[in-house]
Order: sequence, then structure tokens, then C-alpha cells
Amino acid sequence: MIVTVNDKQIEVDPTTTIAALIDSLGYPDRGIAVSLNWSVLPKSDWQQTLCDGARLEVLTAVQGG
Repeated sequence: MIVTVNDKQIEVDPTTTIAALIDSLGYPDRGIAVSLNWSVLPKSDWQQTLCDGARLEVLTAVQGG
């Protein structure tokens, strides 16, 4: 199945969770925010599986001034 992460289409297994996908893409465990289909998700919801056509946006925190 195909999902979109930050405007890039990726093929994933139907049993893939949001947390597993984020980990496989190399994002850190902390300092990120995730939205699924335009809704920000709390980290407690990252264990849900993805559906075909899901759209994720992953934002990383940047320190600076």
C-alpha cells in the first residue's frame, strides 16, 4: 500500500504502524510532531496502523534564535 510522508510516496506493509514507519525513516524518538491526514496526533496514537493513501507530515524541532 502507498502512503505519503512529507510529500513523498512510500510503499509500506498494511500492518505498519505510524511509530514503525517513523523509526524506519530515521526520525528521532523525541522532538518531532506527526500529523495524519491534517490532524496532529499525540504520541499515544502512533501505534495505530496506516491505511492506503494516508498522508503524514513529520516535523522536527529546531533549536535556535
